[in-house]
Amino acid sequence: MKKFLLLSIFVLCLNVSAYDTGGRFGMGVRFWGTPLITFADVKVDVSNVIEFEPSIGYYNIDYGEGAGYDHLLITSLLMNIKPVRAERANLLFKLGGLFSNNYYTTFAILLGLGIEHFVNDNFSINAGILSGFAHTSSDGYSASLTTVGTQIADFSLVWYLK
Repeated sequence: MKKFLLLSIFVLCLNVSAYDTGGRFGMGVRFWGTPLITFADVKVDVSNVIEFEPSIGYYNIDYGEGAGYDHLLITSLLMNIKPVRAERANLLFKLGGLFSNNYYTTFAILLGLGIEHFVNDNFSINAGILSGFAHTSSDGYSASLTTVGTQIADFSLVWYLK
């Protein structure tokens, strides 16, 4: 699998003509991890190299067997840096974080790698992985977790406005 990913990146690097994304605005849907969390996703391309990606997501946790359930409202902000841009695809370095303040307060700092492929001028498919550091706290409870080595799958579909 790693060889396939490296080969894909190499093929993208061979194409030097870049797809212009500067100044574009897109909206879509994003899916993260296991369990699956769905986000409303927005992309704002500041330039051909940098874009911001704020998202808001909702997840309902069912503890089963009458133990109850919990609701999570999660906000995230990622900055995507595009060091390699090809004719219809971009390699993305992702940097950002997420925040959730329900029964527990959780924040995370995330790093990742992804690929954005434009199917046509207005629609892109994004796939990647994220890892990082997460901290959760509540009254009398606090836990930190380094998720390096435990990646979060990141997949999104974005429609860009002209």
